[in-house]
Amino acid sequence: MNERIGLGKVRIFVMIGLIGLLMSKNLFSQGSLFPVKIDNKWGFIDKNGKMIVSPEFDAVGNYSESFIPVKIGGVWGFADENGKIKVNPQFTEVRNFSNGYAAVKLNGKWGFINTKSQGIVTPQFSQVEDFAEGVAAVEISTSWAFIDTLGKIAINPQFSNAKKFSAGLAPVQIGLAWGFVNKADRYVITPQFEKAEPFAENLAAVRLNGKWGFINKEGVVVIQYQFDDAQNFTEGCAAVRLGNKWGYISKDGSYLINPKFEDDINGEDEHKNFSEGLAAVRTDGKWGYINKAGKFMITPQFGSAERFQNGMAAIKLNSKRGYIDKSGRTIWMQLN
Repeated sequence: MNERIGLGKVRIFVMIGLIGLLMSKNLFSQGSLFPVKIDNKWGFIDKNGKMIVSPEFDAVGNYSESFIPVKIGGVWGFADENGKIKVNPQFTEVRNFSNGYAAVKLNGKWGFINTKSQGIVTPQFSQVEDFAEGVAAVEISTSWAFIDTLGKIAINPQFSNAKKFSAGLAPVQIGLAWGFVNKADRYVITPQFEKAEPFAENLAAVRLNGKWGFINKEGVVVIQYQFDDAQNFTEGCAAVRLGNKWGYISKDGSYLINPKFEDDINGEDEHKNFSEGLAAVRTDGKWGYINKAGKFMITPQFGSAERFQNGMAAIKLNSKRGYIDKSGRTIWMQLN
Protein backbone atom coordinates (compact mmCIF):
# COMPACT_ATOMS: atom_id res chain seq x y z
CA MET A 1 0.00 0.00 0.00
CA ASN A 2 1.33 3.41 -0.91
CA GLU A 3 1.99 5.99 1.75
CA ARG A 4 -0.65 8.67 2.02
CA ILE A 5 0.68 12.15 2.53
CA GLY A 6 -1.51 14.48 4.54
CA LEU A 7 -0.43 17.62 2.65
CA GLY A 8 -2.17 16.48 -0.53
CA LYS A 9 -5.71 17.41 -1.47
CA VAL A 10 -5.95 19.96 1.31
CA ARG A 11 -9.46 21.21 1.89
CA ILE A 12 -9.61 24.28 4.08
CA PHE A 13 -12.90 25.70 5.22
CA VAL A 14 -12.63 29.47 5.28
CA MET A 15 -14.05 31.05 8.39
CA ILE A 16 -14.08 34.65 9.46
CA GLY A 17 -11.86 35.69 12.35
CA LEU A 18 -9.01 34.20 14.25
CA ILE A 19 -9.45 30.45 14.49
CA GLY A 20 -7.86 28.13 16.97
CA LEU A 21 -8.10 24.56 18.17
CA LEU A 22 -7.15 23.23 21.57
CA MET A 23 -4.99 20.11 21.34
CA SER A 24 -5.52 18.23 24.54
CA LYS A 25 -6.31 14.72 25.58
CA ASN A 26 -9.14 16.30 27.57
CA LEU A 27 -10.76 18.00 24.61
CA PHE A 28 -11.60 15.77 21.67
CA SER A 29 -14.94 14.61 20.43
CA GLN A 30 -16.22 11.26 21.60
CA GLY A 31 -19.14 11.59 19.20
CA SER A 32 -19.56 13.16 15.79
CA LEU A 33 -18.80 16.77 16.73
CA PHE A 34 -15.35 18.34 16.98
CA PRO A 35 -14.43 21.52 18.91
CA VAL A 36 -13.05 24.63 17.15
CA LYS A 37 -12.30 28.14 18.32
CA ILE A 38 -13.20 31.29 16.36
CA ASP A 39 -12.59 34.83 17.60
CA ASN A 40 -11.95 33.47 21.09
CA LYS A 41 -15.27 31.60 21.22
CA TRP A 42 -15.84 27.86 20.94
CA GLY A 43 -18.16 25.93 18.64
CA PHE A 44 -18.28 22.53 16.94
CA ILE A 45 -17.87 21.21 13.40
CA ASP A 46 -18.90 17.86 11.94
CA LYS A 47 -16.76 15.33 10.06
CA ASN A 48 -17.07 17.38 6.88
CA GLY A 49 -15.86 20.60 8.47
CA LYS A 50 -19.36 22.12 8.55
CA MET A 51 -20.15 24.36 11.51
CA ILE A 52 -22.86 22.67 13.58
CA VAL A 53 -22.73 24.59 16.86
CA SER A 54 -21.96 28.28 16.41
CA PRO A 55 -18.96 29.65 18.32
CA GLU A 56 -20.54 31.30 21.35
CA PHE A 57 -19.01 29.61 24.40
CA ASP A 58 -16.02 30.67 26.50
CA ALA A 59 -14.84 27.06 26.76
CA VAL A 60 -16.16 23.59 25.95
CA GLY A 61 -15.55 19.96 26.80
CA ASN A 62 -16.07 16.81 24.75
CA TYR A 63 -19.31 16.08 22.96
CA SER A 64 -20.33 12.84 24.63
CA GLU A 65 -23.63 11.01 25.06
CA SER A 66 -25.50 13.89 23.33
CA PHE A 67 -24.19 16.53 25.76
CA ILE A 68 -21.50 19.21 25.50
CA PRO A 69 -19.94 20.79 28.61
CA VAL A 70 -20.01 24.56 28.00
CA LYS A 71 -18.64 27.52 29.94
CA ILE A 72 -20.45 30.86 29.98
CA GLY A 73 -19.49 33.78 32.21
CA GLY A 74 -17.08 31.77 34.33
CA VAL A 75 -19.38 28.84 35.17
CA TRP A 76 -20.13 25.51 33.47
CA GLY A 77 -23.31 23.87 32.27
CA PHE A 78 -24.31 21.50 29.47
CA ALA A 79 -25.71 22.01 25.97
CA ASP A 80 -27.15 19.53 23.49
CA GLU A 81 -25.73 18.74 20.03
CA ASN A 82 -27.42 21.86 18.64
CA GLY A 83 -25.89 24.17 21.22
CA LYS A 84 -29.12 24.60 23.20
CA ILE A 85 -28.53 24.86 26.94
CA LYS A 86 -29.91 21.80 28.77
CA VAL A 87 -28.29 22.28 32.19
CA ASN A 88 -27.92 25.90 33.24
CA PRO A 89 -24.32 27.05 33.83
CA GLN A 90 -23.72 26.95 37.59
CA PHE A 91 -20.75 24.68 38.26
CA THR A 92 -17.09 25.62 38.81
CA GLU A 93 -15.93 22.45 37.03
CA VAL A 94 -17.55 19.63 35.08
CA ARG A 95 -16.48 16.48 33.31
CA ASN A 96 -17.81 14.83 30.18
CA PHE A 97 -20.74 12.44 30.42
CA SER A 98 -19.62 8.85 30.81
CA ASN A 99 -21.94 5.86 31.16
CA GLY A 100 -24.90 8.17 31.65
CA TYR A 101 -23.42 10.42 34.34
CA ALA A 102 -21.25 13.52 34.54
CA ALA A 103 -19.20 14.70 37.51
CA VAL A 104 -19.88 18.31 38.53
CA LYS A 105 -18.17 20.53 41.10
CA LEU A 106 -19.98 23.09 43.22
CA ASN A 107 -18.67 24.96 46.27
CA GLY A 108 -15.45 22.96 46.19
CA LYS A 109 -17.13 19.53 46.23
CA TRP A 110 -17.89 16.96 43.52
CA GLY A 111 -21.18 15.25 42.78
CA PHE A 112 -22.96 13.78 39.73
CA ILE A 113 -25.83 14.55 37.39
CA ASN A 114 -27.50 12.18 34.93
CA THR A 115 -28.52 12.61 31.28
CA LYS A 116 -31.97 13.79 32.41
CA SER A 117 -30.22 16.81 33.93
CA GLN A 118 -31.02 15.58 37.42
CA GLY A 119 -28.59 15.96 40.31
CA ILE A 120 -28.51 12.37 41.48
CA VAL A 121 -25.53 12.69 43.84
CA THR A 122 -25.22 15.93 45.82
CA PRO A 123 -21.74 17.52 45.60
CA GLN A 124 -19.96 16.30 48.73
CA PHE A 125 -16.73 14.55 47.66
CA SER A 126 -13.22 16.02 47.45
CA GLN A 127 -12.32 13.86 44.42
CA VAL A 128 -14.20 11.47 42.15
CA GLU A 129 -13.66 9.12 39.23
CA ASP A 130 -16.19 8.67 36.43
CA PHE A 131 -18.93 6.05 36.74
CA ALA A 132 -18.12 2.66 35.22
CA GLU A 133 -20.10 -0.56 35.57
CA GLY A 134 -22.62 1.17 37.81
CA VAL A 135 -20.22 2.51 40.45
CA ALA A 136 -17.79 5.39 40.88
CA ALA A 137 -14.70 5.79 43.05
CA VAL A 138 -14.98 8.79 45.41
CA GLU A 139 -12.76 10.27 48.10
CA ILE A 140 -14.44 10.70 51.47
CA SER A 141 -12.29 12.62 53.91
CA THR A 142 -8.89 10.96 53.29
CA SER A 143 -10.04 7.54 52.09
CA TRP A 144 -11.49 6.28 48.82
CA ALA A 145 -14.75 4.37 48.52
CA PHE A 146 -17.21 3.40 45.78
CA ILE A 147 -20.77 4.68 45.42
CA ASP A 148 -23.67 3.43 43.30
CA THR A 149 -25.77 5.54 40.92
CA LEU A 150 -28.04 6.61 43.78
CA GLY A 151 -25.09 7.94 45.74
CA LYS A 152 -25.17 5.13 48.29
CA ILE A 153 -21.94 3.58 49.54
CA ALA A 154 -21.26 0.37 47.62
CA ILE A 155 -17.77 -0.29 49.04
CA ASN A 156 -16.80 1.38 52.32
CA PRO A 157 -14.04 4.02 52.54
CA GLN A 158 -10.75 2.21 53.11
CA PHE A 159 -8.40 2.77 50.19
CA SER A 160 -5.48 5.17 49.75
CA ASN A 161 -6.50 5.52 46.11
CA ALA A 162 -8.85 3.86 43.65
CA LYS A 163 -9.57 3.73 39.92
CA LYS A 164 -12.58 2.77 37.87
CA PHE A 165 -14.07 -0.72 37.53
CA SER A 166 -13.44 -2.64 34.34
CA ALA A 167 -14.28 -6.28 33.65
CA GLY A 168 -15.70 -6.51 37.17
CA LEU A 169 -12.49 -5.45 38.94
CA ALA A 170 -11.06 -2.14 40.13
CA PRO A 171 -7.46 -1.22 40.97
CA VAL A 172 -7.22 -0.03 44.59
CA GLN A 173 -4.31 1.06 46.72
CA ILE A 174 -3.69 0.10 50.33
CA GLY A 175 -0.68 1.92 51.74
CA LEU A 176 1.79 1.82 48.86
CA ALA A 177 0.58 -1.40 47.23
CA TRP A 178 -2.03 -1.79 44.49
CA GLY A 179 -4.36 -4.75 44.05
CA PHE A 180 -7.80 -5.45 42.59
CA VAL A 181 -11.20 -5.78 44.27
CA ASN A 182 -14.56 -6.95 42.98
CA LYS A 183 -17.90 -5.30 43.70
CA ALA A 184 -18.40 -7.52 46.72
CA ASP A 185 -15.40 -5.75 48.29
CA ARG A 186 -13.23 -8.84 48.10
CA TYR A 187 -9.65 -8.86 46.94
CA VAL A 188 -9.39 -10.93 43.80
CA ILE A 189 -5.76 -9.93 43.35
CA THR A 190 -3.84 -9.15 46.56
CA PRO A 191 -2.21 -5.70 46.81
CA GLN A 192 1.39 -6.17 45.70
CA PHE A 193 2.06 -3.82 42.78
CA GLU A 194 3.74 -0.42 42.69
CA LYS A 195 1.23 0.75 40.10
CA ALA A 196 -1.79 -0.77 38.40
CA GLU A 197 -4.15 0.20 35.60
CA PRO A 198 -7.75 -0.91 34.98
CA PHE A 199 -8.27 -4.03 32.88
CA ALA A 200 -8.52 -3.53 29.14
CA GLU A 201 -9.22 -6.42 26.79
CA ASN A 202 -8.94 -8.76 29.84
CA LEU A 203 -5.36 -7.73 30.65
CA ALA A 204 -4.09 -5.13 33.12
CA ALA A 205 -0.78 -3.29 33.05
CA VAL A 206 0.99 -3.48 36.43
CA ARG A 207 4.41 -2.39 37.69
CA LEU A 208 6.66 -4.34 40.05
CA ASN A 209 10.31 -3.60 40.91
CA GLY A 210 10.30 -0.72 38.48
CA LYS A 211 9.19 -2.75 35.44
CA TRP A 212 5.82 -3.11 33.75
CA GLY A 213 4.12 -6.32 32.70
CA PHE A 214 0.57 -7.59 32.22
CA ILE A 215 -1.65 -9.85 34.34
CA ASN A 216 -4.93 -11.62 33.66
CA LYS A 217 -8.03 -11.48 35.87
CA GLU A 218 -6.71 -14.26 38.07
CA GLY A 219 -3.58 -12.24 38.80
CA VAL A 220 -1.34 -14.51 36.73
CA VAL A 221 1.51 -12.72 34.98
CA VAL A 222 0.99 -13.42 31.29
CA ILE A 223 3.53 -10.90 29.95
CA GLN A 224 6.62 -10.68 32.10
CA TYR A 225 7.84 -7.54 33.86
CA GLN A 226 10.30 -6.05 31.38
CA PHE A 227 9.07 -2.66 30.14
CA ASP A 228 9.98 0.81 31.37
CA ASP A 229 6.45 1.96 30.60
CA ALA A 230 3.32 0.44 29.12
CA GLN A 231 -0.12 1.49 27.92
CA ASN A 232 -3.33 -0.52 28.06
CA PHE A 233 -4.26 -2.88 25.25
CA THR A 234 -6.44 -1.43 22.51
CA GLU A 235 -7.40 -3.27 19.34
CA GLY A 236 -5.21 -6.20 20.38
CA CYS A 237 -2.03 -4.11 20.74
CA ALA A 238 -0.26 -2.36 23.59
CA ALA A 239 2.33 0.39 23.34
CA VAL A 240 5.40 -0.36 25.47
CA ARG A 241 8.62 1.51 26.13
CA LEU A 242 12.16 0.20 26.46
CA GLY A 243 14.60 2.94 27.37
CA ASN A 244 13.39 5.97 25.43
CA LYS A 245 11.84 4.09 22.51
CA TRP A 246 8.28 2.85 22.03
CA GLY A 247 7.04 -0.22 20.21
CA TYR A 248 3.96 -2.44 20.18
CA ILE A 249 3.28 -5.94 21.50
CA SER A 250 0.51 -8.48 20.99
CA LYS A 251 -1.31 -10.28 23.80
CA ASP A 252 1.23 -13.11 23.81
CA GLY A 253 3.96 -10.55 24.57
CA SER A 254 5.67 -10.79 21.20
CA TYR A 255 6.63 -7.62 19.37
CA LEU A 256 4.40 -6.57 16.53
CA ILE A 257 6.56 -3.48 16.04
CA ASN A 258 9.98 -3.23 17.66
CA PRO A 259 10.68 -0.21 19.90
CA LYS A 260 11.89 2.62 17.65
CA PHE A 261 9.55 5.55 18.13
CA GLU A 262 10.30 8.60 20.26
CA ASP A 263 8.74 9.67 23.55
CA ASP A 264 6.06 12.31 23.50
CA ILE A 265 7.85 15.41 24.76
CA ASN A 266 4.57 16.49 26.39
CA GLY A 267 4.31 13.22 28.27
CA GLU A 268 0.95 12.25 26.77
CA ASP A 269 1.88 8.76 25.65
CA GLU A 270 -1.69 7.45 25.58
CA HIS A 271 -1.91 9.09 22.17
CA LYS A 272 0.20 6.18 20.94
CA ASN A 273 -2.60 3.68 21.46
CA PHE A 274 -4.10 2.19 18.33
CA SER A 275 -7.49 3.62 17.46
CA GLU A 276 -9.46 2.84 14.32
CA GLY A 277 -6.51 0.83 13.01
CA LEU A 278 -3.92 3.61 13.28
CA ALA A 279 -1.53 4.87 15.96
CA ALA A 280 0.18 8.25 16.25
CA VAL A 281 3.96 7.87 16.57
CA ARG A 282 6.86 10.31 16.70
CA THR A 283 10.10 9.98 14.73
CA ASP A 284 12.78 12.61 14.06
CA GLY A 285 10.66 15.08 16.00
CA LYS A 286 7.58 14.71 13.76
CA TRP A 287 4.33 12.84 14.23
CA GLY A 288 2.70 10.52 11.72
CA TYR A 289 0.39 7.50 11.75
CA ILE A 290 1.22 3.83 11.34
CA ASN A 291 -0.86 0.69 10.82
CA LYS A 292 -0.41 -2.52 12.81
CA ALA A 293 2.28 -3.70 10.43
CA GLY A 294 4.32 -0.64 11.39
CA LYS A 295 3.92 0.98 7.95
CA PHE A 296 3.39 4.73 7.79
CA MET A 297 -0.04 5.44 6.38
CA ILE A 298 0.27 9.18 7.02
CA THR A 299 3.83 10.48 6.68
CA PRO A 300 5.46 12.08 9.78
CA GLN A 301 4.99 15.83 9.36
CA PHE A 302 3.03 17.10 12.35
CA GLY A 303 4.17 18.99 15.41
CA SER A 304 1.62 17.08 17.48
CA ALA A 305 -1.04 14.46 16.81
CA GLU A 306 -4.01 12.93 18.63
CA ARG A 307 -5.52 9.49 18.17
CA PHE A 308 -8.31 8.96 15.64
CA GLN A 309 -11.88 9.10 16.87
CA ASN A 310 -14.89 8.87 14.59
CA GLY A 311 -12.65 9.10 11.54
CA MET A 312 -10.90 12.33 12.55
CA ALA A 313 -7.68 13.20 14.36
CA ALA A 314 -6.55 16.55 15.74
CA ILE A 315 -3.09 17.63 14.57
CA LYS A 316 -0.74 20.61 14.52
CA LEU A 317 1.05 21.53 11.28
CA ASN A 318 3.35 24.53 10.87
CA SER A 319 2.01 26.07 14.10
CA LYS A 320 -1.58 25.74 12.86
CA ARG A 321 -4.07 23.37 14.38
CA GLY A 322 -6.66 21.35 12.56
CA TYR A 323 -8.23 17.98 11.82
CA ILE A 324 -7.36 15.29 9.30
CA ASP A 325 -9.19 12.18 8.15
CA LYS A 326 -7.71 8.68 7.93
CA SER A 327 -6.36 9.30 4.44
CA GLY A 328 -4.36 12.25 5.76
CA ARG A 329 -6.61 14.78 4.05
CA THR A 330 -7.06 18.07 5.90
CA ILE A 331 -10.71 18.52 6.88
CA TRP A 332 -10.31 21.73 8.83
CA MET A 333 -7.37 24.06 9.49
CA GLN A 334 -7.08 27.32 11.33
CA LEU A 335 -6.34 30.34 9.15
CA ASN A 336 -3.91 32.22 11.39
